[in-house]
Amino acid sequence: MSDDHLNSNRIRQMASLRRGAIRSRSYCVIALGGCIVGAAEFIFDAFRRWPIPANLRGVLVAVLYLFCSLALLALGGYFLKLAIRFHREARMSALPPPAMPPDFSQLQDGSQVVRNLEDM
Repeated sequence: MSDDHLNSNRIRQMASLRRGAIRSRSYCVIALGGCIVGAAEFIFDAFRRWPIPANLRGVLVAVLYLFCSLALLALGGYFLKLAIRFHREARMSALPPPAMPPDFSQLQDGSQVVRNLEDM
């Protein structure tokens, strides 16, 4: 196989991995939003159902809603960490940094172009 074919396969593979990381990050952000909205709903329902005359069932339901909201917030924190990890993965370069700095000693300043045009 030629090097060009291998390079094109590697480029396609890296592009596919980057698209997958971006897609996964999007799913995590959507799940994070759902967890935050769900936790807010549970908190709202807990305070709405909190009984003025304290009966045991109403208090237990309200406390259960508050625990569910805490669980959703913890799950949202997990999705936030995943989204950050996928974001870093998507932004990561496929090429490692060079081991040595580039050598610019062979480069010219461009004045040879002017001399070539004058010689014409």
